[in-house]
Amino acid sequence: MLCVINASATVLYVDLNCPTPTPPYTNWLTAAANIQDAVDAASPADTILVTNGVYQTGGRIVYGSLTNRLAVTKPLTVQSVNGPAVTVIQGYWMPTTTNGDSAMRCVYLTNNAALIGFTLTNGATRNSGSQLQEMSGGGVWCESTQAVLSNCVLTANSVSFTYGVGGAVVSGSLVNCTLTNNLANTGGAAYNAVLSNCDVRGNVTAGGSGGGGVYLC
Repeated sequence: MLCVINASATVLYVDLNCPTPTPPYTNWLTAAANIQDAVDAASPADTILVTNGVYQTGGRIVYGSLTNRLAVTKPLTVQSVNGPAVTVIQGYWMPTTTNGDSAMRCVYLTNNAALIGFTLTNGATRNSGSQLQEMSGGGVWCESTQAVLSNCVLTANSVSFTYGVGGAVVSGSLVNCTLTNNLANTGGAAYNAVLSNCDVRGNVTAGGSGGGGVYLC
């Protein structure tokens, strides 16, 4: 006899101000206090709902030595409740240098993961290590265009001025997103990404190969 068990997707909750975060975070009363905890507790195909706040604690390394504020390493949907105006994932700029060994990218997204309704800001990268994995994609680094961002604002992110590409994003498929005031050596906002109905303005390259807004997109 062959028994097949179909597991249904679960909704997990995140509230920065929850006083009693308790795994598996399946209601608002026991919501995780940071997004990474919910991602770690989730299973593939689950949805994580995130309420208002500036999420700027914690971090996770995926490649090399660069820390990501949030690493979505499973095919999940991470979605804000009230949109990017009130739901922020904030990386870390080093004082005076912006980029460097202690800098922190906002988000890493694996294949078939989705990020919906967030502002990603103050992400930065290292000035050494892998050019793509550690020195590029200050706002978000996507494993491929199978990672999706929707209704997101990527602003004031930076990468290595010497070699970094994609100040806001490397790869990924972006839908209805705004990319403003990001800085890179090449591709001020985006590198090797797919953009649909996006607003790209005010981005800068620091003497690189070009693409003040986008490059190879």
